[in-house]
Amino acid sequence: MAFSIVTLVAAVSKVGLDNTVLRFIGANQGELEGSILNSLIKKCTILSLVCSLTVTSVLFLCSDFIAVNLFNKPKLGPVLQFVAPAIVAITFSSLIAMILQGMKRVISSVFILNIASNLLLVMCLFTFSLADAKSTAIAFSLVSVVTLIIALILLKKSSDKGTGVIEWATLLQSCLPLWLVVTMSQLVLWGGQIIAGIWEEGAIVAQLAIAQRVAMLTSFVLIAINMVVAPRFAAMYKANKMEELKNLALFSVKIMTIVSLPIVIIMLLFPHFIMSIFGEGFDDGAVYLQILAIGQFINVVTGSVGYLLSMSGHEKDLRNTTLFSGVLVITLCLVLTPILGALGAAIATSVAVASQNLIAVFWVKKRLGFNTLRFW
Repeated sequence: MAFSIVTLVAAVSKVGLDNTVLRFIGANQGELEGSILNSLIKKCTILSLVCSLTVTSVLFLCSDFIAVNLFNKPKLGPVLQFVAPAIVAITFSSLIAMILQGMKRVISSVFILNIASNLLLVMCLFTFSLADAKSTAIAFSLVSVVTLIIALILLKKSSDKGTGVIEWATLLQSCLPLWLVVTMSQLVLWGGQIIAGIWEEGAIVAQLAIAQRVAMLTSFVLIAINMVVAPRFAAMYKANKMEELKNLALFSVKIMTIVSLPIVIIMLLFPHFIMSIFGEGFDDGAVYLQILAIGQFINVVTGSVGYLLSMSGHEKDLRNTTLFSGVLVITLCLVLTPILGALGAAIATSVAVASQNLIAVFWVKKRLGFNTLRFW
């Protein structure tokens, strides 16, 4: 529960800068990268530091209040307090990962974003036999700091002495719409789980959380391909290579569909077995996995529509799409969860994920001239 809350808060702390740096560096790769990189990093550091320290302080100081008054789970308070310091580290690690991705250092970016902290945390769990949520939260915060140090070392190897400047107005014009995009996108993913925590007991929320984590494996290929194609989208759009942009987008959808389809079929046919891997009682959440897997599959077959819009300068269209989806998931959760419990939260999340991507397909067709669903 605490991890989901921190994931959402850390996304807010990035102020939309992760996609902004990816767009600017990706579009200018090989041309202005050296001249604007230092200026971009300095301004992003100032902006995200102010925001991440603010939300970290609020979460740390108000952890008991949030746990008791919002979730009615007193044991959540200390865990939130211990995991709160990770927010600053996660925020900066993600920004550095996106900078490296824009520079086409994909392996380094993936390592920081998806491998380092998870690998280190697993090592801590086995080495120190962490057996409760509080000690695991402390380990997670320490691991996040170590990951940030690794990220800084990798970034330093790519630093330059460029003297070009990116203006605050230019930066804010791009990142502020994306700030809402990222916040609402995370709300779509984790809002159902967090709202379910208000009404449901911990064991049921745990089943929903595990089901969502497993369902998101469906879209791992989307994450992997986005790492490669996002900077290329930005560069192609800037160079007005629209036919190449279309071909790359549609080809990537084909690959993603072929890879993810067998995974979805397995989740739909054997949900009880998959959920039982996580321990006794988790197979009761099998239906959550089936529902969430369908939403994630729609996420995959629509392609990299979010990046197509943000990398081509259509941040406002993406903002409006995610704003609608964010409101939709909250509304559905508040209506369905009191009636259906965690099942209602799973339905709300799946519907919101699907809606967000299908609406984005419409905007890609309108702005860029092709339909990613027609990948055949």
